[in-house]
Amino acid sequence: MIRKAQIKDAQEFCNVLRTSIIELCKIDHKENKNELDEWLSNKTVENCKKLILNKSTNTFVAEENGKIVGVSHMGHNGYLYLCYLIPEVKGQGIGGKLLSVSEESVMHFDFKVFTLESTITSKDFYEHYGYISNDKTENCLLYSKVKYYNKL
Repeated sequence: MIRKAQIKDAQEFCNVLRTSIIELCKIDHKENKNELDEWLSNKTVENCKKLILNKSTNTFVAEENGKIVGVSHMGHNGYLYLCYLIPEVKGQGIGGKLLSVSEESVMHFDFKVFTLESTITSKDFYEHYGYISNDKTENCLLYSKVKYYNKL
């Protein structure tokens, strides 16, 4: 089940972020302790609370059997700040559902293109859902996808 994140979810939300980065993003951090520590430095419960309370974004959690297994955070400007899963549910379609709900939640806002920065780990995932790589930086890939909204 995908639902809006609530402040009470902050601890589990944070746990999903940290677990996913540590276990699923090894190709990106190469198990380099300094790089990993830097990446995780702002993944705190307090910062997760701020994400959840931010009024210019929509934050979601995927829940299975009462446990949060995935998280997403989408700006009203169409920028996807994050979409992470715990390793146990990777490949089960939960990430795609989180992405779809996040995109749908901001369709009524005035922007033309969804954008995001991705890890190398998530490259195939975003390309599968129609995102196109535009550029890259030292640590990530830059993606965009034209927003299509069909008003009936």
